[in-house]
Amino acid sequence: MSPTCAGKTRLRSSTGWQTAVLISACLGSTLAGCGGDARVELAAADALDVAAAQLRLAFDEYHAEIDQADRGRQHAAVGAFVARLRADIEDENAIRAHTADFTEALDALWADQQAEHQRCHNALDNLDAVGEIATGLRRVGIATLTVSDEVRGYFDSLVAARQQAAAQPETNHE
Repeated sequence: MSPTCAGKTRLRSSTGWQTAVLISACLGSTLAGCGGDARVELAAADALDVAAAQLRLAFDEYHAEIDQADRGRQHAAVGAFVARLRADIEDENAIRAHTADFTEALDALWADQQAEHQRCHNALDNLDAVGEIATGLRRVGIATLTVSDEVRGYFDSLVAARQQAAAQPETNHE
């Protein structure tokens, strides 16, 4: 498991669950038709970025706990194997059985680490997806701002032209 991989799908801290709820709320409000206002998309994008950062922190903490537990399990397996070998050093059949048990324990540890590795990458993929959604929302928000600003500028120029025309005296009364 690489030390930069930060993931488990089951979170222990309430921060992780609160973050998941925040992400759901942001996506739900934006995708349910509350969009169209650039402020909503930009705020949702910012909230998703914050939520993703909080989830990443929770994944890192959880991953560190899993690594520590795995190291403890490995040390316990080695210690138990050595203790059994010392106790049965003269019994060749017992040594073979202990070796088989030790190999089985190591295989189980390896399988658990592989499952953790897959969960980690799945979680990081999900966080990347949240980041992509935030980026997309930000693009929509910026595009909406740009269109609004252009429309506002157009209407402002129309109002100014109308006011200017109303302020000028008519010269064609002849």
